[in-house]
Amino acid sequence: MKIVKVIGGLGNQMFQLALYEALRRQFPAERVLLDLHTFKGYNKHRGFEAAKVFGISYKEATLGEVARIAYPYPNFLAWRIGSRLLPARKTMLCEKPNFALEPEVLKRNGNTYYDGYWQHEDYFKHIRQELLELFKFPAFTNERNLAIAQEIKATASCSIHIRRGDYLTDPLRKGTTGLEYAEAAIAKMKASAKPERWYVFSDDMAWTQAHLSEWLTDEQTCYADWNQAEHSIDDMHLMSLCQHQIIANSSFSWWGAWLCTREHQTVIAPSKWMNMKDVCSPVPKRWKKI
Repeated sequence: MKIVKVIGGLGNQMFQLALYEALRRQFPAERVLLDLHTFKGYNKHRGFEAAKVFGISYKEATLGEVARIAYPYPNFLAWRIGSRLLPARKTMLCEKPNFALEPEVLKRNGNTYYDGYWQHEDYFKHIRQELLELFKFPAFTNERNLAIAQEIKATASCSIHIRRGDYLTDPLRKGTTGLEYAEAAIAKMKASAKPERWYVFSDDMAWTQAHLSEWLTDEQTCYADWNQAEHSIDDMHLMSLCQHQIIANSSFSWWGAWLCTREHQTVIAPSKWMNMKDVCSPVPKRWKKI
């Protein structure tokens, strides 16, 4: 039996679901389940939304099944406390604090509980085609999205994701990407890919538009500020349709870039993913880091 714990926002959930799918194919004779108990009392984001958004079917572990190979935390608070105080059991595979690639993930036989974010494409890039189908975006219903999508697909387009919000105060993210990164990334993209149109996505669009206007003209730039809350998946969808992407140190725009299927793609990502010594970046080698 293999159990993958799921926690975090949409992008993180997609990483964990990608591992779940890779394990199902790697161990077809075993039961592979999801542990969703830590979403109880979890007040960030919008709960377990990835399966709902993409219409994914899955098998959920009971607390009794979790108890066989890990600690059966009934809610988020219990997990937060217990995971810091209790040592990992032999049947638990916990991601290293610096998020280093774990070579045993797809090789470990027998009962295993996977506790981590698993943000490396090495765990699932071999099933890319299956994941492109699994993470198939829902059809646009907003007329504005439909029009912009057609425009994006018809041009040498580039998405830009500016993440602010909690990143302004989070010790692990504060100061990692700012105006210097945005300016350098735009300059590098202009020199290498020469996009015709730019599509900007942000959780602080007023600030973003005020500052990016120095490097991007209004005539060649679209600031997509209409997809909010549960409709934010449409932003990821639009990102994936662009030929090129400038991502933030965010799993949301990481997936927007990774799910792109256009040829001659250029992706620019921040070289500093978070404020942590020796942290391992989830940025694939083929993407450009600055």
